Amino acid sequence: MKKLVVFLLALVVIAGCTGQKAESSKAAIEMSKAMDTVKAKTDYLITQAKAFYNSKDFQQAINIAQYVIQNVDKDSQAAKDLLEKAKAKLQEMAQGAMGDMKNKMSGMGK
Repeated sequence: MKKLVVFLLALVVIAGCTGQKAESSKAAIEMSKAMDTVKAKTDYLITQAKAFYNSKDFQQAINIAQYVIQNVDKDSQAAKDLLEKAKAKLQEMAQGAMGDMKNKMSGMGK
């Protein structure tokens, strides 16, 4: 039974290192906790944050980048850069939504 658990854990770690995007930032962070080195954790989490960013899930990318800076590697320039980019995109999306709402509201009065 113990060998089965170790084998399954190894499969999970290997799957996490293949570039597959985690289900959520929380899942990615939990996966990283099983990694041995700061570099391995940082590299994995940055890869996950980039995957979320590229799929336009900016909040998940922000969550991971913030976690890296606060808990893994406070000097990670990659995390800082990604955090800045994702926040800008999220703000851009919010401003776009506000513009759309204003247009809809102004159209209602006509």
